[in-house]
Amino acid sequence: MNKILIGLLSLFLAGNAWADFQQGKAAFVARDYAKALKEFEPLAKEGNAQAQHILGMMYDEGQGVTQNYATAAEWYLKAASQGDQDSMYNLGVMYAQGQGVPNDDVKSAQWFEKAAEKGHVMSQFALGRLYILGRGVKADGEKANAWFKKAALQGHYKAQLALGKNYLDGNGIKKDIIQAEQWIRKSAEQGHHKAQFELGQLYRDGIALQKNAKLAYMWFDLAAKQDHVGAQQAREQLAKTMKAEDIASARLLSNQWKPQSTDIHS
Repeated sequence: MNKILIGLLSLFLAGNAWADFQQGKAAFVARDYAKALKEFEPLAKEGNAQAQHILGMMYDEGQGVTQNYATAAEWYLKAASQGDQDSMYNLGVMYAQGQGVPNDDVKSAQWFEKAAEKGHVMSQFALGRLYILGRGVKADGEKANAWFKKAALQGHYKAQLALGKNYLDGNGIKKDIIQAEQWIRKSAEQGHHKAQFELGQLYRDGIALQKNAKLAYMWFDLAAKQDHVGAQQAREQLAKTMKAEDIASARLLSNQWKPQSTDIHS
């Protein structure tokens, strides 16, 4: 068989695989898991990393198959070995929780690190937390904040808050209340209730910001609407020191507020 014919055959096979994958993806989105399984399983067995990852998710969640963490981990490993970052992250979670694999904090950290180094935002945040806790790695505040910052720069709201609070407290990083306020605000503006509470405190106490009871109330109110107990209490305490018209103005600001981004990473 000549090289041109071999090349054309390869393109044909790749085209068929792509079509099968798209059909499987459409079925998965439509929650027709039986059809999705029919399309993805042959591709996964042929070595398609994306199909392997999705098959891992189906076994992980029990979608179209009986839930089986061990089988999920096997498919994640196949995909991760080909460089699939989401599968690396999922393996990190499974080793941390002992689902389908033995509980192993060191292996968990290793998989998170593999994905984090490739830019996987959730793995960067997870690895930062491990360095704070000293779980699977030696505790290191400097490394923790370095990973938090990488994730924060990608818009991860939990990483933004963690970095902001560490700047505020000087935890593993030089204390910097200006940087603290900026990162906490980025998280709060995405709608993170814990960050909204923290930002409310900064306005209430005049830390890195001029004291502003109305804005403090607004941020407390936004967090309180998401059932943040501390914010509910802070809002009520602050209200006792405010004029009725200022409370009304703050509530109006809260009701009109919209998050700057709805793409919040877990």
